[in-house]
Amino acid sequence: MQTERIAVGVRPRSGYEAVDLGFRFARAIFWPLFPAHALVVAAIAFALNAGLSDRLWLAGLLVWWLKPLYDRVALAVLADALFGRVPTLLETLTSVPKLIGSTGLWHSLTWLRFSPLRAFSAPVLQLEGLRGMERSRRVGVLVGRDTRAALGLLFACGIFELVILAAGLQFAATFRPEGAIADFWRGVAAGAGPELSWLEALLYPLAIAAIEPLYVAGGFALYVNRRIWLEGWDIDLAFRKLEQRVSADAARKPRARATLLGLLALALLTPVPAGAQTEAEEPPSCQAPGPDGAGACIDAVLADEEFATVEKVELWLPKTSEPGSASEPGLIGRFGLWLASVAATLLRVGAWLGIALLLGALAIVIARSLRARERPLGAQIAAGADLRLGLDLRREALPEDVVAEARVRFAAGDASAALSLLYRGALLKLVRGFGLRVPPGATEGECERLARVELDAELANDFALLTRAWIFCAYARVTPAPEAFAELCQRWLPRLGGAA
Repeated sequence: MQTERIAVGVRPRSGYEAVDLGFRFARAIFWPLFPAHALVVAAIAFALNAGLSDRLWLAGLLVWWLKPLYDRVALAVLADALFGRVPTLLETLTSVPKLIGSTGLWHSLTWLRFSPLRAFSAPVLQLEGLRGMERSRRVGVLVGRDTRAALGLLFACGIFELVILAAGLQFAATFRPEGAIADFWRGVAAGAGPELSWLEALLYPLAIAAIEPLYVAGGFALYVNRRIWLEGWDIDLAFRKLEQRVSADAARKPRARATLLGLLALALLTPVPAGAQTEAEEPPSCQAPGPDGAGACIDAVLADEEFATVEKVELWLPKTSEPGSASEPGLIGRFGLWLASVAATLLRVGAWLGIALLLGALAIVIARSLRARERPLGAQIAAGADLRLGLDLRREALPEDVVAEARVRFAAGDASAALSLLYRGALLKLVRGFGLRVPPGATEGECERLARVELDAELANDFALLTRAWIFCAYARVTPAPEAFAELCQRWLPRLGGAA
């Protein structure tokens, strides 16, 4: 842990003081933090509202359920900024797929979703990478005395989200005719009308985008503050600064250091009077006569001012009939647990349904964009102005008389160049003269299959013979017989003529 790079003042704080520090830190990095978080919230909310336009209540429920996903974006920005490197908006958005796949999001969206300490324990999953029992033990150690502050943070942020939602609704109510405001709020309470449903669907993501980064920042500050208490980051940082200062002083003043060491050695060698030695002696430490008398010695040590701090710790424990014995929950408790499990199951199914709809919408958008890109490329191929199959298919790259030039090169012993000329001329003639549509990246075999589908049988057969001769010569180094090459030239001479 490179504590010297921390961008905030490192010292132990109380829980609520740490939360306030988190709020101030979030405001200090407002532009890298809030826009990135808001873009992720807006994108998911738009996709859910568009896909579930007839069930906006379900879309709103899924927007709320996916809060741990938005929190990971904010926590990534806060963690980088804590150590002095504030990421840009583009860097944060490009890291979202990694945050989804490698930060324990599945745990946060299922059995940890209803944890009131979600913001406090999220860094253990995302930053420390702990899972299972290791995560549970780590969270149990970290939470400790700051549980009350974490619960207060959750309650306050939830209240402010409701305040923003209510303020937006009240703002919309002011545009109603006079005397209709009461009817407006009755409609809100009854959930009536598609207009109110759409208004609530737009206001709730806005409230999340405004408050959730502060909630994550407060929980992250509690996490950092607890580690300062447990691991002594302030002490470590003080020693590092002291070491740097001593090293700098030693580098600047080596002679002064040597003089100081000489004076110290001289002082140690100087004899001290007996009376002074007696006055300098420290009082004897507590000596326990044996194991039975150790208690009095311990009480004497604890009575010192260094041990005068008393800390009161409160724990919530279930009631038991007898001290130390555990009792089974009653009928109401079991019924509550059953309702909670049913609700968790239904919400989990709804969340997966929403994710599937979102992925489907993204797949459709990507497929449409790829098709849109293929159309202009196909038009370029039809114009014969591109490089495909590793061959230059431009008309100006071919000679005027393709067949004659191919015969000359074959006679000179360059069968590969001769067949390349014939194949390029034939393919260009099929594309420009017969309208053969060749997609980008098509191979020789695919071009042959397309020719059999789109062209007449005789032309497709001649192209197939030429394609196989070219493939054997180019890739297998098998030169066709002179009679076979002469037959290919004879087949394509009427079509290519003096030029392709």
